[in-house]
Amino acid sequence: MTAQLQLAALRRINRLAELWDEGGQPLVFLPNMNVLHNGGTVTVDGLLCPRGHSSYTTRLFLSKPFPNRGQNWTVHQIMGRAWHAMSFNNVPPSLPWTEILANHLGQLK
Repeated sequence: MTAQLQLAALRRINRLAELWDEGGQPLVFLPNMNVLHNGGTVTVDGLLCPRGHSSYTTRLFLSKPFPNRGQNWTVHQIMGRAWHAMSFNNVPPSLPWTEILANHLGQLK
């Protein structure tokens, strides 16, 4: 599936999703995501990396950490902004981007 089709599927979840390019590789900016967390909803910006990044198969970077969920939060400078990522690995890049996102978000519930 092409990046544009993958983006169209993500726009059904977040209509403001934007496809970004980092060194010829795709990133998806997901502004104002409503994330289920500790029985409530928290709004954050997300940056989905549906490919390998920093020794992980895929990554989800968030505008703020959720230290009581996930493990070993780290900060990364991407596209001129600080992003937070938990240590969660082995979500295959071969999955549809919507499933990659769901796998990563599932760790925050």
